Amino acid sequence: MSTEQEKIAHVFRTAAATLRTVTGERDQALAKVAEQGAQLEQIKNRLEAEKLASEMHQKGLNSDVEFNDLVLDIEKRAAAGDLTMLQEAVKMAAPNMGQSIGSINHDEARGGSSDFERYLVGDVG
Repeated sequence: MSTEQEKIAHVFRTAAATLRTVTGERDQALAKVAEQGAQLEQIKNRLEAEKLASEMHQKGLNSDVEFNDLVLDIEKRAAAGDLTMLQEAVKMAAPNMGQSIGSINHDEARGGSSDFERYLVGDVG
C-alpha cells in the first residue's frame, strides 16, 4: 500500500470512533439544554405565581392565606393550565375587595348619644 492509501485507511478506521464520540457529546449537550430549559420554565412559573400572589394580597384577595402557601397553590393551578384564567380573574377584581367595608354592632341598650341616633333606632318620635 502507498502512503496515501494508508492515510485514507487510517482516517476510515478512526472515523467511526470519532463520530461516536462527537454524537455522544452532542447528545449530552442537548440533554443539558433541555434540563436548563425545564429549570428556566420552573423559575418563570414561580415568578409569575409570586407576582400574581402579590397582586392578590394587594387587592385583599386570599389575604388570610400565607404568601408562600398562596404561591404554591397558584403554581399547582398553573401546572393544571389555569394560570391565565387566574390572572384574568385577579385583573377583574377591584382593589381592596377582601377588606371589610363596615360592621354591625348589636348593642342591647337602645338609644344613642344624639337625638338623631335615637330617632334612627326608634326612641324618638
